[in-house]
Amino acid sequence: MAMPFRLLVALGLGALAALALAPLYYLPALIVGFSGLAWLLGTAPSTGWAFALGWAFGVGNFLIGLHWIGHAFLVDAVRFAWLMPFAVALLASGLALFCGLATAAAHRLGSSSGLGRVLALVLCWTAAEWLRGNILTGLPWLLLGHVWAVNETGLQAAALLGGHALGVVTMLAATLPVLLLSQDRPDRRRAAWLLAAVMLLIAGLAGYGHWRLPTAAAPEHDGIRLRLVQAGIPQAEKWLPEMRDRNLARYLRLGRSAEGRAPSHLVWPETATSFFLAGDDRRRDIIARTLAPGQLLITGSPRRTGRSDEPIRLFNSLFTLGRDGVAVARYDKYHLVPFGEYLPLRGLLSVVGLDKLAPGAVDYSAGVGPRLIDLPGLPPFRPLICYEIIFPGEVLAAGRPGWLLNLTNDAWFGDSFGPYQHLDIARLRAVELGLPLVRAANTGVSAIVDPYGRITAQLPLGAAGVIDGGLPLALAPTVQSRLRGAEFGALLLLLAASVIVLRRRV
Repeated sequence: MAMPFRLLVALGLGALAALALAPLYYLPALIVGFSGLAWLLGTAPSTGWAFALGWAFGVGNFLIGLHWIGHAFLVDAVRFAWLMPFAVALLASGLALFCGLATAAAHRLGSSSGLGRVLALVLCWTAAEWLRGNILTGLPWLLLGHVWAVNETGLQAAALLGGHALGVVTMLAATLPVLLLSQDRPDRRRAAWLLAAVMLLIAGLAGYGHWRLPTAAAPEHDGIRLRLVQAGIPQAEKWLPEMRDRNLARYLRLGRSAEGRAPSHLVWPETATSFFLAGDDRRRDIIARTLAPGQLLITGSPRRTGRSDEPIRLFNSLFTLGRDGVAVARYDKYHLVPFGEYLPLRGLLSVVGLDKLAPGAVDYSAGVGPRLIDLPGLPPFRPLICYEIIFPGEVLAAGRPGWLLNLTNDAWFGDSFGPYQHLDIARLRAVELGLPLVRAANTGVSAIVDPYGRITAQLPLGAAGVIDGGLPLALAPTVQSRLRGAEFGALLLLLAASVIVLRRRV
């Protein structure tokens, strides 16, 4: 098989492997995809070709797994639709560089032993996933460990091993089967024993999940009643000036629509108000008058600073508002989305007609960093706006909260893979830390998630409505919340030692 044709095969294998993640969860695709990649890597005549094979696999993987990002360019189609194919292709090609580096490094490290090559690939691939999630702005999305969110039982493994460590286990299970076809009998035998050990580990993690999951609902805090409002406003209408009052009226109407016990706290999603809440006295007073005595609104809203003689700065913020009408900015998002909330290298890229997708001529500014918020009637919580929840190392950076609050606006991405993948990552974070999660989204998926990752209430994508529910109690700190990724480092060291030993034996 000619090498150019093998690049096409690698592209297809990468695309197939992406089907194992939300919302399809076609898990056999992982074995075909990564076993195929391991086989192709063994045929690479040089490190350069090994890089090309990994890069092609990554392009296919990210084109399918992240195709939904293209929806964001159709919100303001007049300005940005022409960019959609280039942006998706460039993103996939850029992220695939990490895959190419992984396969190139594996080619250099691996021995002539098939098992040595496979273990080198597992080592380098999972290390590259960590690197992709941490350098530059980081994008820990489409990680192999995310497949454990396929069901609640599998999800419990995250309480012991974080997403990256689970990725090592997943990668071993997906690549070792290729060695069962090896004509080298000792290699085949060693691979069979190692695969049996990995499958035993997976069975043990599944058994732990069955044991850990309680049969009853998680207990809730007394006296806390949340109402999450999902207005279902299309992104194309969200920022139109003529729609501001109509959109606000929809939030207010939905917030009053449910019957039964009155909520103690209302929660609106990211940038729920398409106006500057702190500076709009009229609309802020309208909201405040709808609140009952003692009731508190938590909402996302843009925030603006600067006077006429100062530069304007914009923040993507979380506000609290009580019946007194005083809006307090409690948190400014600090991990911003490049090209979404700001344009990197603006001085250079704006010359060729590029701009950020979020409306307005001014880039958003980053907040000062993570913090916990303590409000009347609630345990302290960690606010996480939009994709801030996907970064595992940042969630506990300000200390351990009593719960996680994720305000997001996934309306940018339509009815696609993106919102479901985002929800899975958020649930994984809840299980890793043993913390309940409250997730308020503009068009879905809004949900209340207990510390076992179980969705106790949700609104589907595209729906308008409310969720009324209590706030589950947090669990004691999990093994993973104490290790903080140390188990992943230990697995990488073990893999590296195994690769070195196999190189010396050959």
